[in-house]
Amino acid sequence: MSTGIARGAPRTAAADIPDAVRIGTMVLILLVILVGPSPFQDRTGTYLIESGAGGNLLTQVLFLTIGGAAGLVILHRGLGVLRPLTTAPAVATLAWFCLTTVTSVDPATSGRRLVSLLIMLMAAAAMLLLARNLRQFALTLGATAAAITAVCYLGLVLAPNLSMHTAGDLTEPEHAGSWRGLFDHKNGAGATTAIFVFVGLFCRSVGYRILGTALAVAAAVFLAFTAAKSSSALMPTVLVLSWLCTLSGAGWWRAAVIVGPVALLLAGTVGTVLVPSIEAVVASVLGSASFTGRTEIWGFALDNIAKRPITGYGYGAFWESVFYGGGGEGASWVNAIKSAHNGYLSVALDIGLPGLALTLWWLVLAPLRDLQARGRGIDPLGMLFLRLWLFVLTITVFETALYVPTNGLSFLIALSAFGLRYRATTGLVGARAPS
Repeated sequence: MSTGIARGAPRTAAADIPDAVRIGTMVLILLVILVGPSPFQDRTGTYLIESGAGGNLLTQVLFLTIGGAAGLVILHRGLGVLRPLTTAPAVATLAWFCLTTVTSVDPATSGRRLVSLLIMLMAAAAMLLLARNLRQFALTLGATAAAITAVCYLGLVLAPNLSMHTAGDLTEPEHAGSWRGLFDHKNGAGATTAIFVFVGLFCRSVGYRILGTALAVAAAVFLAFTAAKSSSALMPTVLVLSWLCTLSGAGWWRAAVIVGPVALLLAGTVGTVLVPSIEAVVASVLGSASFTGRTEIWGFALDNIAKRPITGYGYGAFWESVFYGGGGEGASWVNAIKSAHNGYLSVALDIGLPGLALTLWWLVLAPLRDLQARGRGIDPLGMLFLRLWLFVLTITVFETALYVPTNGLSFLIALSAFGLRYRATTGLVGARAPS
């Protein structure tokens, strides 16, 4: 009997978990992380310009709920099931988080965020331990994604003012007409529906052809109408790059295919702020190197990283505390944006340059090594993890998508990194290399 798609861990002597509980828990985790407590938000509300440093009570309750559920799943399997995940880069990165929480400019905010991060990581691990087999995992993931997508379309019909950006939005009224479904912003909707395309293709590959095809098509259409430029460009790019990874199992080839594009994107974006010659080249090609105003934000972030390069400002403290609670004018553009629009810069702001280096070790180099452990063949589940991981790494160049517990992208990169780790060590139930 399989007790989760991750195998090889100690078996538990406890009673088997009923399928209804397995599936229900997985759906709960996905809904809390991907949708959150407040779907169909009214963007004319003043919450858009308020600080989030105090947290949201409903979010905290939901996180405690999924944290408790994930903890029970892990205890049921035995703590030994986490042993493959406690690698040197993972332990070192989380230890650095703890240290920078102590040195944070707002330890309370950083401590609260750290607890939420640990819960999110537990939930990602639990997802790999809950499904009885590969098909149950695929069906649960695909059906949940299909339901979310269907609700997004239904919202366009029943509540269009809450399902797309309008000219009455308190911030960014220029996005009027862009679809966002039940999500807060078109970029969040775009990233999630891009992910759902990968999920649909995964479902097709394990036998759920109708569900997978319908989900992939519906998600791709919705993505097109979000006008989320980064996600729209990166989704097909990731499909091509993941296919290129199947052409050779050589480490240098996959490193070039995966790390190369991320490095080029960073050079062509943040690099334009640091190196004038790169800015000139990008401007000559695109007509402008501003990236819709992001270069000003990146420059601001780099200036502040230089002020606290070792420990940073503390996890979540820079945007939520420094410029809301004690350092900025209420009407400044800093208060309006709430993030660096680059996950790598956000990590450096939060936990310093050593924290960024540890993050690259944990979430870039280690998964790349784990991908290589099975040679050239990439089974359907491995391909899903590869696509999720690569998509988050690339979109992080434009969005804050790392270590944000309430952001589905942060959850998905953890899920994919953990999945690749289990795949490389204990194996995955039902995962087979293509013939």
